Amino acid sequence: MVLLFNLGVLDLVQLFCYYVMLYCTLLWLLVLFKNRANFFSKETGIKIKKYPSITFLVPAYNEEKHIKKYLTSILNLDYPKDKLKVICINDGSTDKTLEICKSIKDTRLKIIDKPNTGKADSLNYALNFVDTEYIASMDADSYPEKDYLKNILPYFNKKDVAAVTPALKVKETKTLMQKIQWVEYVFSIYLRKIFAFFDCQYVLPGPGSICKTEIIREVGGWDKESLVEDTELAFKLHIKGYRMENSPKAYVNTEAPETFRDLFKQRIRWYRGYLQTNRKYFHMIFNMKYGNLGFFVLPVNFIWIFIMGILFFLPIYNFAINLNEFFYRYSLVGFTWPTLNMSFDIIYIDFYIYFLALFFSLTLSVIYLGIKISSEKINLKTRKWHYAGYIFIYPLLFSIFWFSAIFCEIFKLKKKW
Repeated sequence: MVLLFNLGVLDLVQLFCYYVMLYCTLLWLLVLFKNRANFFSKETGIKIKKYPSITFLVPAYNEEKHIKKYLTSILNLDYPKDKLKVICINDGSTDKTLEICKSIKDTRLKIIDKPNTGKADSLNYALNFVDTEYIASMDADSYPEKDYLKNILPYFNKKDVAAVTPALKVKETKTLMQKIQWVEYVFSIYLRKIFAFFDCQYVLPGPGSICKTEIIREVGGWDKESLVEDTELAFKLHIKGYRMENSPKAYVNTEAPETFRDLFKQRIRWYRGYLQTNRKYFHMIFNMKYGNLGFFVLPVNFIWIFIMGILFFLPIYNFAINLNEFFYRYSLVGFTWPTLNMSFDIIYIDFYIYFLALFFSLTLSVIYLGIKISSEKINLKTRKWHYAGYIFIYPLLFSIFWFSAIFCEIFKLKKKW
């Protein structure tokens, strides 16, 4: 109690941030623990009972480097050939994408050539040619593993399930940015499954999510005005009362941005799109009609943005205050070494070291769970920079991306794909 009276307003705000972070982290761990029987036994061994028909929609724009490999990987999935179709939509490519697609001789592959109108519009156009029970979206820079369909389709046996999300992994980790994203994606496999248990998934990732065709048509397809058509589609399914499941064993490998510049562009689009989608569906926030997503997750996400801002700007603020104090003292008495107020500062420092140690331990625990769930190995010898980058650099990147996205939205800067 004495310590609380000695803390300033900023310290109390910082403690509030720590509380929310701790609460959310422990909540997700408790959700996983509560559903451990379903997750660690039944769901990992779930088997497909029937083989429904499915069409993969693959929009492509200037993908000559990867398109043949990725289309071939879909056509070679471990699945009955007569039940699988692929529609590749060449969205006005200016390279050899169309030519390469036409070189693939497989009757199950249909190629659509159209002017460049964007990913969502390409998906909607291809929807007119779908005559299968299910639709799978697949980005042209991603490919599923051989048993992907057999691990994801059984989840549609559950009542009211309209869509199922996969487990995304970063294919290559050549650069530091890709190494950080490798851990981020592993963590997302853990978090996406937690969100499925909590019935609050709000993204249907472009690479590998599967939906019932009739439901996609019912909700009007993908929003071509949205920067994040996969998120907007998930919100529409929630509005209609449909459920979204997740398969943590349906692996899809994807190409991650190699440089900070490319990652920055990607995340600005993602985060601006998320903000725009929340504005469009603002009535869902704090609305118990939409369950855990509306009443808890969406509001807490905005609190997390606030938290990242506090944790990003507070060290800068404290540094500026200390620097100003140093120069003021120097102008009065010249250079002197700073001193600690032993009656309070030691308690103050120990207080925050406790939180630092606690969050560090929880972060390691969650990363471990993500690795276990995604069937990866820790491999510390070769992945030490993956983990170090995620723990010490990713929070800074996350803050930079979010505040840049907010800045772009406030000042209505031009948005582009």
